[in-house]
Amino acid sequence: MNCFSFLHQQRPHNTITVAANSTEPNVFNLQTLYNGQHSRFHGALFWFSEDEEEDEVIIDLGLFGFSIPNKSSSIDSFIASLVSSKLTMPKRKQRKVEEEDSTRTGTPKIDLISTLPDSLLCHILSFLPTRCAMATSVLARRWRHLWKDLLVLDLDNSKHSPYYLPGGTHRFIAFVNAVFAQSKAPHVKKLRLACDIPRGEKKTIKTWIHTVVGPHLQELYLDLSLPCNEFGNRDIKLPEEVLTSASLESLVLKGHMVLTVYDGFVDLPSLKNLELDLNYVDPEFVLDGCWALENLKLTLHESFPLNASDPPVIQMPGSLKRLTLIQADDTEEDLNDIEDLVIDTPLLEYLSITLWARCLQVSISNYPNMVEAHLDIDQDKEQVGWMLELLKALHQTKLLDLKLSTMEVIFLSFFRCPFNGLLDCLLVAPAFELPEFSRLLNLELEIPYFNSGFLIKLLHNCHMLQVLTLHNREKVSTVEPEEPNCWTLPMKDPDCVISHLKIFEFKGYQDSADEHAFVAYLLERGPILKTMKIHAHRSLGLKYKHRIRQELSTIPRSSKTCKLKVT
Repeated sequence: MNCFSFLHQQRPHNTITVAANSTEPNVFNLQTLYNGQHSRFHGALFWFSEDEEEDEVIIDLGLFGFSIPNKSSSIDSFIASLVSSKLTMPKRKQRKVEEEDSTRTGTPKIDLISTLPDSLLCHILSFLPTRCAMATSVLARRWRHLWKDLLVLDLDNSKHSPYYLPGGTHRFIAFVNAVFAQSKAPHVKKLRLACDIPRGEKKTIKTWIHTVVGPHLQELYLDLSLPCNEFGNRDIKLPEEVLTSASLESLVLKGHMVLTVYDGFVDLPSLKNLELDLNYVDPEFVLDGCWALENLKLTLHESFPLNASDPPVIQMPGSLKRLTLIQADDTEEDLNDIEDLVIDTPLLEYLSITLWARCLQVSISNYPNMVEAHLDIDQDKEQVGWMLELLKALHQTKLLDLKLSTMEVIFLSFFRCPFNGLLDCLLVAPAFELPEFSRLLNLELEIPYFNSGFLIKLLHNCHMLQVLTLHNREKVSTVEPEEPNCWTLPMKDPDCVISHLKIFEFKGYQDSADEHAFVAYLLERGPILKTMKIHAHRSLGLKYKHRIRQELSTIPRSSKTCKLKVT
């Protein structure tokens, strides 16, 4: 580790020099001139650690962290940006330089930052991590205590943070304690706290939360990783004020910890946004107390919930407008069955479900306001019926994204033919008629194999479709039927093809006769088609891709502006 010191010099362009010393620490005094008065900053120690792989120099000013390129000129510019021109030259010379600049440009130079009120400067600083906001205290005397009035605190020491301090957990705790000790703000509106908590510091976390919780707190983001105690768990009980706050509008709880709540314990009447991504949590008790919730992101982990004697019930609040339900990757075999999943939310505008745990009973409603829907659902043979009902309920959506597991069930029910070992599903899967998607503009499908007959039928039911994206996953997890449907020219062109379809993208293209005929049909019958992208299957070589490009280029196009791209 090298130590650098700053040499204060008067130079053109109002810059200061950074010089390398030996490995011995160098404590320096920086003398500056501000409005003709001397100011001294004593004992400021800047440590630089060189990282050859990243080619960066890391500056650590006490507890503040910066990252700049490893070039002397860039370092010079960086430091110059921290110290304004008023700090690096006498006032008389400053005025002379400004007059010369004004003479050349014809426009007087104005220091706009200095004219802003403290309240506006604090608002600007609130968009920065608190560590960066505190670093502005070296800019000028006016900025020295400005950060202490911040109403937004962003304290992040997670491993993915650019300000992460390796091995500095205890140092980060000391830093946060200093922030709360020096803060002058009468109340905090937003707190974001992300860090690993060492053993024995759980009370410290509760103290921090108690400090900010009050009638003015609007947003709380906690991403905490707690070590296991002597009983092998990570229980943390949030202060009662957090889960009964009348002012809280957004609550995000993430990390490797357990949230212990009880029936009737949660009362959040103003909460609009809720995100739960915890190892152990029973969402039923939490959702019961969120009457006005509009946005919910729920991630289910293993051994859900804590009391696994009875299958859980998940009832979504009727006020929801956005719902994201995710089953974590680590729960393939461990997640319990869901007794009852209730999505009776008629105001829903956005829906995303990634789920393969068995849902024994599902209640849904119509979604007339739906704008965007993403489905990645895999169910046992007894539960496939509710998936098809959900698809019908989404007929008003404008964007529909169906992943492979969902499309397998749709193909199974549409063709009534077995694949992927799902022969016995035919005995319970209901016959399926594709719904009319009267408002659908964007359709994305991951298909188990290509079938032009299914696609033409689907396009007939998507009258306003503008963007179609196909991803042929072919034999990834399915077996192609013995007698696949071959291309048949439709007696009537789908309305979307001749009047709305603008973009078509095909991933995993294998150049089968059925695929080639379908692509040629869109080129010949799509008068307003603007873009067609064909991504050949990764197993096809460059020569084969070149041949595909040549063959498709010879097909006459109905649209004179259509651009064909084959990769």
